[in-house]
Amino acid sequence: MRTMSHEDYLGQRRFPGLDGLRALAATMVIFFHFGGPNWTWLSGWVGVYIFFVLSGFLITTLLLREQDRAGRISLSNFYIRRVFRILPPYLVILGGIVAFVLLRGEFHDRDFPNALRFYLTFLNEFLPSFTNGTDNFFSGSWTLGIEEKFYLVWPFLLVAIGIGAAKRKFLLVGVAMVVLLALVPVTTGGWLLNGANVPIYRSTVHYFILAAGCLLAILMHYRRGYALLKPLTHPLAAIPIVGGFLVFHTNLDSLWHATRMNLWLLVAYAFATMLLLVVLVSPGPLRWLLGTAPMRFVGERSYSLYLLQGPVHFVVILAVPGLGRNHTTSAVVVFLVALAIADLIHRWVEKPLIDVGKRLIARKETRRAERDAARQPAGPRVEAEPRPAPVS
Repeated sequence: MRTMSHEDYLGQRRFPGLDGLRALAATMVIFFHFGGPNWTWLSGWVGVYIFFVLSGFLITTLLLREQDRAGRISLSNFYIRRVFRILPPYLVILGGIVAFVLLRGEFHDRDFPNALRFYLTFLNEFLPSFTNGTDNFFSGSWTLGIEEKFYLVWPFLLVAIGIGAAKRKFLLVGVAMVVLLALVPVTTGGWLLNGANVPIYRSTVHYFILAAGCLLAILMHYRRGYALLKPLTHPLAAIPIVGGFLVFHTNLDSLWHATRMNLWLLVAYAFATMLLLVVLVSPGPLRWLLGTAPMRFVGERSYSLYLLQGPVHFVVILAVPGLGRNHTTSAVVVFLVALAIADLIHRWVEKPLIDVGKRLIARKETRRAERDAARQPAGPRVEAEPRPAPVS
């Protein structure tokens, strides 16, 4: 057993253990919402923060590796990938919800004329119906509003910093995290978990947690930063890291209600998740376990699974009214039905549209290479035979 070298880390084209972490995060959220009091120990409400750290880490890693490989970051390619990854499942699920409530004659009762303005512009977390308790089955999509704003700003900042410049990247993300924490008091109305105190959705703490993932990506990408974390890539280091994370995570719900320092609990949780990601990208039993086929299956469908939980729960209650009381059976049924639908969306919407985006980028890069070749100055002309001297 040994630590993972920086070269081995940079050589990984995929992090299979992170698919399993996505699967666990989505499952925790569902059991938190629909599993009842028997599942409060799971602290499932923080599953969204695992997604945030993951997003910051993966997006930044992809951008830094593109910069090293191509000598630049293509913002147009980045946004093509994001559009074809995020929008198709999102719009299909939202369209299905709208069709469902129209057929039931509840379009206006559930505030959809107003809500669509927020859903279609990814201002989900500002939807006023959060404050009056209107249930339109899609309120969980507030996290997409947060992530979309992150996608709009962060790549531009990396491009502005320039190629290389590791120290400037560290400074950028460090300053961003300090500013985002400083803004929390003016962007957050409170820290209750229920819908009555919804300004938490608009808090800059969410962007701080995304930035924590960005910080980890920068640390691991550059050799000096990686040297600080390299001891944590040893398989034995996973024991205290994973053990500590599980103890912290499973007690987070009780800590949340027992202290007034909720902001710092989330800050600590962000850094604990960063350490967990180091373990999951390193060789060891946990990476293997979370990279197994069943975990990857759920993880690859976790995006649609997360978005489907609200509408599926409503339909499940319509079909079996006894499941309306939140308990373990309700959560299991919602999970299985949502996973089945998510699988269909993954096969027939998500993957085909991601492939379309890849083809568009490949075509665009081919045209760019052809234009660059055409702009190259012609080399010295080589004659097959020397020209005869002119006759005077």
